[in-house]
Formats: sequence, structure tokens, C-alpha cells
Amino acid sequence: MNKALKVFLPLTLAVLLGVRTAFSAEKVILDSDMVELFDDGVTMLMLANHPDIELLGVTVVAGNQWLADGISAAVRQLELAGLDDVPVAAGARRPMRTGRYEAVAPPELTGLAWSGYERTLFGIGVDYYAGAYSRQGHKEPVEPTPEEAWKTVYAANYGEAPRRDLLRDSGGGYRYAADFIVETVNKYPGEVTILAIGPCTNLQTAILLDPEIVPKVKKIIYMGGAINVAGNTTPAAEFNWWFDPEAAKFVTRAPWGKTDPGEEKITQYVVPLDVCEKVRFTHKQYDKIVNLRGIKPGIKAMFEKNYAAYAAADSTAVSYVWDAITAGVLIGEVNKTGIVLPHDGDLGKTGYMDWWLDVDSDYGVDYGRSLGYGLLGPVGTQKVRVVNAIDEDKFWELVYAGLDPTYKGSARR
Repeated sequence: MNKALKVFLPLTLAVLLGVRTAFSAEKVILDSDMVELFDDGVTMLMLANHPDIELLGVTVVAGNQWLADGISAAVRQLELAGLDDVPVAAGARRPMRTGRYEAVAPPELTGLAWSGYERTLFGIGVDYYAGAYSRQGHKEPVEPTPEEAWKTVYAANYGEAPRRDLLRDSGGGYRYAADFIVETVNKYPGEVTILAIGPCTNLQTAILLDPEIVPKVKKIIYMGGAINVAGNTTPAAEFNWWFDPEAAKFVTRAPWGKTDPGEEKITQYVVPLDVCEKVRFTHKQYDKIVNLRGIKPGIKAMFEKNYAAYAAADSTAVSYVWDAITAGVLIGEVNKTGIVLPHDGDLGKTGYMDWWLDVDSDYGVDYGRSLGYGLLGPVGTQKVRVVNAIDEDKFWELVYAGLDPTYKGSARR
């Protein structure tokens, strides 16, 4: 073999391997009711910064915040992380049930004496949290539009104008979340995994636009529900699926990734409160994060601002990480770190259960409750993998790698 050929073949092999690696990256859409850092923001950074993940786009939905606030938080964090190439699309501004805001928000926000009756009916919940329903901004879906409003919110929150815009189509108009989901899934049939970490309104809208996307989605991973534990918004319901139970029921009953709807195949994973309330963010993790060598200065400053109570060495501050676990589950499967613990048959300790799942959308005290069936679910329900326990050490390694792309811990292959 001559010298030139000896040089050429390794270079060719390297190029081919590089191309193969690029094409083998897990294609992901993140559908989120975005907030800063834990939990939606960290989830987004974990996905965007991982070499085995191709984050195709972030679609924002109302839930934790009104749409304009969520868009503003998504754009800001992507800018601070140097990820301006990840597109952001505006999604649903309201849940499917008409009048839900007036039913939940306190009278002082709506100006209506009867407002808030749903909270009285359902109880005050565990932590009084009602997301966007408990905040001013309910007129935002009408005027101004999210495309105008988010830039105003961004400037008010961050003291400057954003460096980028929302996703637009070829004609210059805004490309909305449901359209983006439909077009992307059709472009990459069988390749796209969706992380649904907010209310399911965008996904229901996408299915209504084009039902044929359902079998073309590779997998969907939700943060939603409370299967064998109490809810965190009402005694019955977890926040994401309580915010829009109609959408949650509709979407989880869809036979994602199945050409034959009756096929015995797990294509939906659910990360419920059952596991989310076992994984806690404390001073230990905070200290590790803010001292990561490769964390972007703006992201570090955001941690220091939002989690000041965690800074002291003797801090007892504790929070949960909710949505970030979905990114850990996906990355753990993609890079074979496997953060979900094995199935051992013990309901309280087992890593997962493959159960049929439903969501109560009847307007009563169980509105939004997650219903798990171990033997056989009602007609129309799908069998899903319910995550119950994870390896927390492996999970945190994935978080650190998501916030610091240079991190050399066990999260990298």
C-alpha cells in the first residue's frame, strides 16, 4: 500500500464515522411550559449540549407561565448557553377547556366575584401552586399576540432586547408549535422522540392537524401524572396534566409509534410524581453546578440568582427537579447509562411498571387524576412505562454534563 493511500484511508474512515455519528444522534423535540433552570430550562440544556442528542426545536406551551413568559425564558437560556441555532416555536396559549382561567384564578386577578370556584371544589392542593392561572397575564392570548408580547417580557426581565426571533416559515410568518411538530415528524418518520414536559395542548393540536403523525413518532416521554402518590396541585392531580386534563387524556391514548394501534410495544414513558418527589436538589448539587469549569457564565449567574438560598455550606434548602428526569431517562437509554432502575416486582421500590394509563377528564373532584391499571386498562388506553425509581448518582452526572459540555465525569462515553 503506498503512502498516499495509507493517509487517505484513515481520513476517509474518520469522515465516514463522523457522518454516521451525526446521523445516529437521537432526534428530539422538547415541548415545554418553560421556566428558568430547574426544571424545564435544565432539561433543555441537557438535551442541547449532549453529543448523542440532536435537539430539533423547542415548542412552548402555557402552563408554568403564560406563553410570552415561557418563550422569553427559553430564548434567554439558549442565548446564555450559546445555543442560538436551536429554534423556538410559540404554541398553545390556553388549555382545551374554555373558561378554565376564570374557574381557577383568584377573584383579585379576574375581577369576577365567582372566580376561583374550582379551587374551592377541588381543595387548595399541596402547595397552592396553580402556574399561569395564579398570575396576571390572562389577557395575553388576545392582545398583544405572543410574538409581540414575549419581546416586551424579555426586555422587562433581562434589561435588554433578545438577540434572536422565534421560528419563522419561508414566507416570513411565524411557524407555530403544532405545525413544527407535524412538519418535523413527517420529515423524519420513525426517528423523532418527543419530550412532553408541560401540558399536552400542543401535542393534541398537532394530532388534530395531522393524525398520521402518531405512528411516525419514535417515542414520547412525559413528565406528568401522579400514579400511586398524591397530586401536587390538587389532592388528586399533578400540575401538568391538571392544567389541561382533556389534552393529557387525548394524547396519552394515542398509539404513538405503532402502525397497528393494538401492537404490544411500549412507545410512551411517563415520569410521574412517584419518582420526581424522590429526587431532590440540595446545596450539594448546587455547589457542584456553580463550580463546574465549563458552565457558561450567564447560566452560572442565573443559578446564583435563582438559588441564592442554596449557597451556604449549611443550607437546608431543598427542591425537586421534575422535568429534568425525562432528559436523564432518554439520555440514559441513548448512551447506555441506564438511569431507570430494574423492575423487581415491588410496587414501592421497583424501577418501573408497564401499566395501562388514563387521565380523568370528568369535571369533578378527580379532574386531572392519573389512572394506572396493572392488569388491563379501559378500551382506548395505551400500555406505557411508568418510571418509579432511578439511579440518582447517574442522573446527576448527566445533569452536570448537560450544564458543562466539557465535563469529564461518568456521564460521557
